[in-house]
Amino acid sequence: MRIRRSQQEEPGRIIVLGINHRTAPVETREIFSLPADQIPAFYERLNDSGVHEAVYVSTCNRVEIYMTAADAESAVETIKRLMEFYTKMPHEKFMDSVYVRYGRDAVRHLFTVASSLDSMVVGENEITGQIKESYRLAVNCKTTGVVMNKLFHRAFSTAKRIRTETDISKNPLSIASIAVEQAKAVLGDLSSKSALLIGAGEMGELILKYLVKENLKSIILANRTEENARRICQDIEYRAEIIPLSKVDIALEQVDIVISSVTAPHHVITARDLTEIMNERNGKDLFLIDIAVPRNIEPSVSETEGVFLFNIDNLKDIAENNRKNRTMAIEDACMIIEEDLDSFADWCSEQSLTPTIVAIKNKFEEIRQNELDRFRQKKMKHLTEDDFKLIDELTLSIMNRTLHNPIVNLKKINSCSDSSSPDDTLVKNTQFLEDIFTK
Repeated sequence: MRIRRSQQEEPGRIIVLGINHRTAPVETREIFSLPADQIPAFYERLNDSGVHEAVYVSTCNRVEIYMTAADAESAVETIKRLMEFYTKMPHEKFMDSVYVRYGRDAVRHLFTVASSLDSMVVGENEITGQIKESYRLAVNCKTTGVVMNKLFHRAFSTAKRIRTETDISKNPLSIASIAVEQAKAVLGDLSSKSALLIGAGEMGELILKYLVKENLKSIILANRTEENARRICQDIEYRAEIIPLSKVDIALEQVDIVISSVTAPHHVITARDLTEIMNERNGKDLFLIDIAVPRNIEPSVSETEGVFLFNIDNLKDIAENNRKNRTMAIEDACMIIEEDLDSFADWCSEQSLTPTIVAIKNKFEEIRQNELDRFRQKKMKHLTEDDFKLIDELTLSIMNRTLHNPIVNLKKINSCSDSSSPDDTLVKNTQFLEDIFTK
């Protein structure tokens, strides 16, 4: 499923196009979120589009496409058309919520996202793992190359530096912990309450851990597969009641709190379901938190008497207080990002020059070998093999010393570019230099 491109094409410019919790509400974000089994087809549609490399990243708070392309504007138009295809709406309706960043700004954005600085919950540990999973899928689909591989590995190492060298992850919060905090903020002490947890993935396991710490009266865990549900209960050493998703409606009659985080193509809880269920609860209120994207709970359930619904966007107040408490750590993390950004920019500069430097060296070597062969055949037949070896070493040394300063200076000029992708003027000048020496 490799994106097809010519062997002679340059790596191109780094671009990110995305939508997140800052630019759009959850009801808009969920439209852009692709199920995992549809992502390979998304990559397939990038074939022959001018996009050289691509990584699709999707989390509960963002959908982003990182890519490289020689023609950045054309690549962005390609992604817009794909968004139209998947959302079934013209791009004019969603482009106000979409951001596009190029070159150095795109690289800084990924480093910031991977380090959790752009998360709703600053300092959360889950985001790096989610990005790694997105990158792993792109690698399996063969849509990454030299640039994306280097970029994402550098982003992961930057995130690790920030976790170890700053206090950003000290007493960390997460979407899961904030969901439980929201329940406590509304209901107070949870020890007399019962809960239904829907979903036994990574997020579900985290939520279960936080619920167990609150010593609830009982916890019911609903999941598609009983095996996964039992596994996380064993990991946490807690005996929850485990039920299939098909029996969620029965559990809803018994519990006080519902937290849902399952990946599903449709609503797991609907307004129609709850209207009937609330009649069986004899006026007992039901507190629902939906942190899935796309959402698991039909939004109109909030119109049902006695039902209180919160989605992931409603958790922002607690998250903002967390951000304020980490101001110093955020400043330290930003300094690390700029250091690693400079290092990555230097690597990009060298990468953009490599084809030119190799071409010039190869041309000089070709001339050297041709001249040695010509003199060996016509003018130096009396010399021994040892003599020729010395002459070969001498001419090679002269060639390398002749090229040394021009190549060093070329790298210095290139490093002055303030972009993490080759500047158009610099690319043209470098190509001109290559043409002078090789054509």
